[in-house]
Amino acid sequence: MRKSKAAVLVCVTGQRDCDRLIHAGKKIADSQSIPLQVLCIQPTSAGFDTDCEELEYLRQNAKAADAEMSVYFYDDAPLMAAGVAKNIHATHIVTGMAEAPVNGFVEIIHKLLPQIPISMVAKDGTVYNICPVQKEDRRKKTKKLICQN
Repeated sequence: MRKSKAAVLVCVTGQRDCDRLIHAGKKIADSQSIPLQVLCIQPTSAGFDTDCEELEYLRQNAKAADAEMSVYFYDDAPLMAAGVAKNIHATHIVTGMAEAPVNGFVEIIHKLLPQIPISMVAKDGTVYNICPVQKEDRRKKTKKLICQN
């Protein structure tokens, strides 16, 4: 993954319908005039069981959006995503909406990188945002703000 001054990071799971995340990330990146980076983190146990057709479909979508896509095999997805976000100086992170059971991915990313806005794209295309917590809000220990576009 190339290191840049700033970028929008899209975290995909390797499922075909994650193309909606790439499209949402592209809109954000274009509005900020910065590059788009797509990241897929697979558990190390996935190994040879990874669906290459799905990943290739997402890679083609990333390429069409003028983005680079990287795939990592690592068991702690939120930690890896936070590391990549820091490395590329992410200004915004785009993910899917957590479904039941909730795995905590978004919550952990927000805890590790509270200053970066996170957009979660639902299956119907609705975008929900976790806005960065301001410094004075952290002192007051306010709850994170979730707003809908």
